[in-house]
Amino acid sequence: MGIIGDVLSWIGNLIWGAIQWLLEGIGNFIQTLIDIIVAFFQVIYDLIQGLLYLLYMIGVIAVKLFQVLLEAGGLLWSLAVGFARTLGSLAYSPQSSGGHGYSDMVGRLFDNLTPLQLEPIAYILLFAIWFTTAIGAMKLISSIRVGGD
Repeated sequence: MGIIGDVLSWIGNLIWGAIQWLLEGIGNFIQTLIDIIVAFFQVIYDLIQGLLYLLYMIGVIAVKLFQVLLEAGGLLWSLAVGFARTLGSLAYSPQSSGGHGYSDMVGRLFDNLTPLQLEPIAYILLFAIWFTTAIGAMKLISSIRVGGD
């Protein structure tokens, strides 16, 4: 059985080598296919992640814009309230209060300046200052646009 055994051994090794080569080729092909599929799904995952991050940042910008508009509205409301209180206090008569030492001095100053009749001029100037400030602030706040100048 020497020669026949050697031939059968050689044929067995040849078949075993062919089977190993075929299995290795199939394994490499499947690994390449899996790598391509994983890369494809990784791209899709990254795309979805990017879109979700974009939506998140749009939400952040919307919240910040809402906060800015809320603060601008609060500023405009404070200005309107101050303007209305100024208009309502045109009949102001100074009187002393127990707040600080300047109240009595200001009251005496107004009493001494009463003969000059500067009160109407002061009220007109006070109204003009507040009116100009209110109109300027309303123009400034109304000129704020999203992305505009």
